[in-house]
Amino acid sequence: MGLPLYPKGGWSGNKVPPVPFPSTKGQSEIDLREEMKLLINGDGSSPRRGHWVILRRMDKRQRCSCWNEVGHGEERYSLDNSKYNEPKLRCKICNGEGWIYQDELHLTRRRYVAPEIGLAGSEQTSDIGITNVSYMVYYFQHYVNPKKEDKIIEVKLDDLAKPVRPIEMLETYTIAVPEPFRDINGRVEYWRASCGLEIT
Repeated sequence: MGLPLYPKGGWSGNKVPPVPFPSTKGQSEIDLREEMKLLINGDGSSPRRGHWVILRRMDKRQRCSCWNEVGHGEERYSLDNSKYNEPKLRCKICNGEGWIYQDELHLTRRRYVAPEIGLAGSEQTSDIGITNVSYMVYYFQHYVNPKKEDKIIEVKLDDLAKPVRPIEMLETYTIAVPEPFRDINGRVEYWRASCGLEIT
């Protein structure tokens, strides 16, 4: 059943109205928060289209104590890493991140950012040689609030699309551009996080 093009009783005047149903315009707005929630979480009639990832929130207020760690006793000078500006690889506090962090499980939707036409620019030169860097865009619900340099970690999922326990990490992406998508009155409707694959 379709809706009539103009309100009941017709339209008086010689100009086409700008909005066929001005009195119902506010009620017919799409709630993007609810649409994103339905897309990612699903419900009784719609399948879940999101998958589980770990969002690693980096606490950038202070470096971990292992950053540029200096040895003690006879190792005082042999373990001086200050010229490298790096954390301890197997630090029990930060796990080699250099910052204290907190891991959270979130449902997300992602898409691969295709390289330029002809694959130009898909390879990047780094200190270790030429690498092919993958770029991903992740979509999160409005409350997640990802930050720049936080990390998104893909985890292994079981047959029911739940994270395998203990957690098995697959790939790590570093967030380069977290972008809130806003709508009426500036309300955040959802987040888009553009990420680069972390080369390990």
